[in-house]
Amino acid sequence: MDIVQFFYVEIIPWGLWLIMFGLGMSLTLGDIKHVFVDVKAATIGLVGQLILLPALGFLLVETLSPAPAIAVGLIILTACPGGVTSNAYVFASRGDLALSVSLTGISSFITVFTIPIWTFLALDLYYTQGSIPEIPVLDMIYKLASLTIIPIGGGMIVRALKPELAKRLIETLRKITLIFLITLVVSGTITSFPVLMDNFVDAALIALLLNVIAMAMGFTLGKFFKLDLAKRVSITYEVGVQNITLAFLVTLSLLQEPSLAAATLVYALFMKITALTFLTFARKWIKEDTVSVKRMSMT
Repeated sequence: MDIVQFFYVEIIPWGLWLIMFGLGMSLTLGDIKHVFVDVKAATIGLVGQLILLPALGFLLVETLSPAPAIAVGLIILTACPGGVTSNAYVFASRGDLALSVSLTGISSFITVFTIPIWTFLALDLYYTQGSIPEIPVLDMIYKLASLTIIPIGGGMIVRALKPELAKRLIETLRKITLIFLITLVVSGTITSFPVLMDNFVDAALIALLLNVIAMAMGFTLGKFFKLDLAKRVSITYEVGVQNITLAFLVTLSLLQEPSLAAATLVYALFMKITALTFLTFARKWIKEDTVSVKRMSMT
């Protein structure tokens, strides 16, 4: 096993485990209950994440007909919604953090089963039969569960038993997460560089469209169903910001196909720009909305 394979097979899973453990420490049973208390918002968010996102991915692939590696990589990316990154953007934008964290937690449990399904379907549709990577579905489910459900549950237990320790560890893990994500993007770019250059135009267009349309879709869903502004902002990020770490895990570690990571690499570049741009407007809108509500309560 060379150093590149070692990084993908050994380092990436441990990095994701730490990220999910940190997510678990930011969750409480109250956050999980929030899903059942605010059923409307939670249902809208989960439908957007788990059904509409993959549907959007297939629509873009069918419309633009990119190279097979780009097509499959994009579908895998749409099957990996939310994540710690979306929670961070919601927190910074003053959106409904409880809704964001609970959606990320719940979807992490569900995607253990949906990611293998969407991955298998994408490979079956867009790869030629002889070039399809082997997909050990049960093994993938087991590995995804061990890298999501178990660390999230462990983090929640630590939070429940040692809340002060959890608060201290979360800050450390956030820094580790940032370093890990930077390392992941850089290493993925280097190993996938030939495919990335050959398909950059296709990958750039489809990744940008996915990001912009998904964010617009999340915001529109919230507005259509008359959710308050803070919840709309949360759903925008939960639907519009994908879990690139999980997508890298599937493409690089589980399938061991660096070419499938090209769409995620390009997406990661655009996502930061669009997410930060929306953040600027969201903070302004929520601040104005808060002031307006206070004025109305005083009259």
